[in-house]
Amino acid sequence: MEQLREAHDIYSLTKGVLELCEPYGPVHSFKLVHNRGAARVVCFIELESQREQPALVRALGAKVINGTACLDIPVGEEFRGADTIASRPTHELRRESAAQVHN
Repeated sequence: MEQLREAHDIYSLTKGVLELCEPYGPVHSFKLVHNRGAARVVCFIELESQREQPALVRALGAKVINGTACLDIPVGEEFRGADTIASRPTHELRRESAAQVHN
């Protein structure tokens, strides 16, 4: 969870959350909601295996809302949300992602 709080953008936060989910199986549904005013990101996660959902909730310290794991993550004021990333050219984002994979 500490690594999630240190995320600087939506990409690194998404990557971190999905890595934490990996031991519990494939993710079926994933949604992030960034509240800039509160400096928080709420993450809703549903696994393909409903049997593993309670274990994921316990491991992440998440809450359950309608069977979905709900993770409330505080982020810094410098956190770049989807609006910042989406406004950048796609080829630039791909290049950054490829560079991070190779490093």
